[in-house]
Amino acid sequence: MSGRWRPQAGVATLELLLTLPVLLLFLAAMVYFGRYFAYYTAAHKAAHDAARYLATVSRREFKSQVAGTAQVPAVLLAQNIAQQETAGLHPGPSTLAVVIDCVPDGCTGLSVPDKIRVLVQMQVTDELLTPFSWTFLGDQGLLLRANVTMLYVGQ
Repeated sequence: MSGRWRPQAGVATLELLLTLPVLLLFLAAMVYFGRYFAYYTAAHKAAHDAARYLATVSRREFKSQVAGTAQVPAVLLAQNIAQQETAGLHPGPSTLAVVIDCVPDGCTGLSVPDKIRVLVQMQVTDELLTPFSWTFLGDQGLLLRANVTMLYVGQ
């Protein structure tokens, strides 16, 4: 019986060697996209929390400005909230951007907005298989944009 199976010796090892690179590629892709979606969840929560805070600020606070500048302290605080919540993320070499917009007239403190829009944006690069992923994603990685819009309901 052992003579019949002799030509089959080492076939399992050969099959493993042929399929292992493909399996490792799938594993690396799952890890990268899992990290991407975890970062998206954190960025979306940060944008939501900043928008929620700014949407509930009183009208008096919204119309006050920092002396000597045209910046509203509540907007700066909302931006700080989003930056603090995403401080632990390390998406890659690019910086994380938090953009706050008040619709229709901007966040200047001259008028009370109808809507608050917060955008958290970053480039997520692959740290596991960087030279290989550059072939598919480029050296910039994937753009992540978490955008939250809320109605202003301040008192």
